Amino acid sequence: MRERIIAALTELSHTRGFYNVTMDELASQAGMSKRTVYRYFSGKEEIIEAVLDEFMASVAGGIESIVNEEKSIADMVARLAKHFTKTGGRLLNPLVLNDLQVHYPHFWQKIERFRAEKIEFLIKQAMAKQDLARDIHPQVFITAFIASVQAVINPRFILDHGLTLDGAVHQLVELFSYGLVGRNDTG
Repeated sequence: MRERIIAALTELSHTRGFYNVTMDELASQAGMSKRTVYRYFSGKEEIIEAVLDEFMASVAGGIESIVNEEKSIADMVARLAKHFTKTGGRLLNPLVLNDLQVHYPHFWQKIERFRAEKIEFLIKQAMAKQDLARDIHPQVFITAFIASVQAVINPRFILDHGLTLDGAVHQLVELFSYGLVGRNDTG
């Protein structure tokens, strides 16, 4: 039943975000009474947290796999971006991200801490596996990348610039992997 409720909120969030979904709509989407929903969760915020926890657990599991399988930093970051957008699926959209920032800032902060922690872990693992072409202090790179993620992968920036989440993630990966000049595929 918990999984049905979580799946129902995830599905509804795609078109309504979190904030605009009512408990009646959620119960209807889950195919149960509102009373049954309240048997499993104390309220909508607890369901939102369960949705986010499930998402973060899935992302964390993917990161472990990526670190164990990939060799280069560029491949790790590119695969992480694909995993992140695939795992987020219907959940990661401007409506949800905006709702988290505006109406549930404590959850947004939890996601920001999770993102920073996982990005730092991934980059440190990648740097340990590969000799870098440039002499850049790891913490400078990590801090710059996390700041860029926080600035670009947020609903306001994505909406203001007519981007998609996938597109913004891809462009950040390209920028940090290959710089402004781009890849040198001729070598």
